Amino acid sequence: MQQGVLNTLFLGRLMIAAGGLTSNAAFQNAGHQPVIDTSHLYYDGNSQGGIMGGMATAVATDWTRAVLGVSGINYSMLLPRSTDFATFEAIMTPAYPAELSRLLGLMAIQLQWDRAEPDGYANHLTSNPLPGTPTHTVLMHIAFGDHQVSNVAADTEARTIGASTNCPSLAGGRSPGTFTLWNVPCIAAFPFAGSAIVYWDSGSDAAPLADVPPAGGHDPHEDPRRSPLAQQQKSDFLMPSGTVTDVCAGAPCTAPQT
Repeated sequence: MQQGVLNTLFLGRLMIAAGGLTSNAAFQNAGHQPVIDTSHLYYDGNSQGGIMGGMATAVATDWTRAVLGVSGINYSMLLPRSTDFATFEAIMTPAYPAELSRLLGLMAIQLQWDRAEPDGYANHLTSNPLPGTPTHTVLMHIAFGDHQVSNVAADTEARTIGASTNCPSLAGGRSPGTFTLWNVPCIAAFPFAGSAIVYWDSGSDAAPLADVPPAGGHDPHEDPRRSPLAQQQKSDFLMPSGTVTDVCAGAPCTAPQT
């Protein structure tokens, strides 16, 4: 995981360096001019790219703005709530029949994961940068009721990085609990220059409050990235002086099912 982040950092530098990708004919037009704008570098990742993008951005020196799509932190909490874990759980459960043993095992492994997933870097992702690293501004796009990356994990990341949110973030009655985006402040006015988390609701059922994955229905995991409104918000944000814009006209953001 650490090597993958390092590879990503080098790939980003190759995109903007004078002797990087643009020095190769494959990245030049017929007039031998670069087809890549090397003036600024940004990060936009979804799913594992959104999750691991949190770590990559925390240590990045070449980009300061990132969009983390359907992201979250703390794999030991995320995995039992993900439909993607079902295959592995089918192997793990017979080997460790006691649920407490499985939970303790995941928490023990988390001590290793902290070194190579954003859970161990979130405190330095935005306003408290690591030495020699600039501050970063982050926009999180989250699919309400996500089957693969738990909304609980997204809320935890948002609170940790000091993100704000659009209010109301969800329509009344959509969240079954009282803890969705708890202690995440509302954005007072747009355009907003800070880090933010925005929920995109495509009508899926809310995820269970228990430590289990969703049990059927539409998985909205890919809906935010395919929404024209979400794409516009990302475009507005990934600019040299980008901001979080209100593309939902003061209402909770919704996305079509895909």
